[in-house]
Amino acid sequence: MFSVIVKDTREFLRDRVNLFFYILFPVMLIFLLGNLLANMDKAEDAIGTIRIQYQRDTTDPYQQQAVMNFIGKVKEENGMLQFEETSDIKAARQLAGEDEITAAVLFTGDPMEIQIYEGTNQLKNKAVSAIFSSFIQSDKAYEAVFESNPQALSGLVLTQGEYVEQKDLGIHRTMMDYYAVTMLAMVCFMIILVGTGAFMGERQSKTINRLIIAPQNRVFLFLQKILGMLPQVAIQIVVIMFICVVIFKAHYAANTSDNLWLFLMFLCVTLCMVALGSAIGIVLKANPMAVIMPVLWIMMFFGGTYSREMHVKGLTEAMPIYQIQQAAYDLVIFGHHEKANYVIVISLLIMLAALITGAFLFSRKQEER
Repeated sequence: MFSVIVKDTREFLRDRVNLFFYILFPVMLIFLLGNLLANMDKAEDAIGTIRIQYQRDTTDPYQQQAVMNFIGKVKEENGMLQFEETSDIKAARQLAGEDEITAAVLFTGDPMEIQIYEGTNQLKNKAVSAIFSSFIQSDKAYEAVFESNPQALSGLVLTQGEYVEQKDLGIHRTMMDYYAVTMLAMVCFMIILVGTGAFMGERQSKTINRLIIAPQNRVFLFLQKILGMLPQVAIQIVVIMFICVVIFKAHYAANTSDNLWLFLMFLCVTLCMVALGSAIGIVLKANPMAVIMPVLWIMMFFGGTYSREMHVKGLTEAMPIYQIQQAAYDLVIFGHHEKANYVIVISLLIMLAALITGAFLFSRKQEER
């Protein structure tokens, strides 16, 4: 097995075409897109104006006054927040559903409860939720103290602080950071062509019959072939990430552990594509560049790989490469592992299915004339 790994790795490193298209070409794209399109795209979404319609459905005068004081203070601190009182919360909910307003909010109950009816803009929805969660928690704390020890509130002095503060993510993100992630995703999917060519190359060079009649178990030979590509894909990912960080000054995650987890996620995706490509290559007779490449380019185009402004609602979200990119952003920007873990698990399951399918097809392969 070790000899197969060494052989395939040497062949990959000696092939200038592979080195160009799977290492140098993505690095060039990162540099060109990150610099030339820096003024056309923005690396971070701007929330913009948040327009909220609200209704006060509570008879407690203190609660009503608390709501008005809160809204007045928030509007004073941030001119991008627009509040409009309404007497028809159903109509406001319909406006939110049509994205005419950001959200409809109902203040109701005693103690206070806040019902938020959101629109479809996820970024604005998170901002609205953050704004009102701090208020409702403060209100519940006030109610709890008032019921248990109202005297403790008699000398209470409220400090004037900000309700909404900008969170420092620790790194100023640029378009170079965006393409450092998306080009890695591109390489992960393009590597399916390497997997496809593994057995197609054996057929073209007329050496596949040697593998078929070899005394070794065919399933074991197939797995050897897949494992032989492990160093190649690991080298690709490491080299691209290294050049992006050291030479282009791009940023991935803020700490080493998250960067290692990012590497693991992309490694699992790449191995999944290698296994899938190898299974396809056993039965595919046509040129994989003509069959697979158009599908990859279309998927990456609509998945936002080349421009984050390319987003077709309902279609972009369905692209696997879009889901992987979102998982990477969630990890490198916020340090959240949930989506990355999901990608890793799904990739491993698909890889297992592809390995079983490919091993079965290869074990049934007949000699070629």
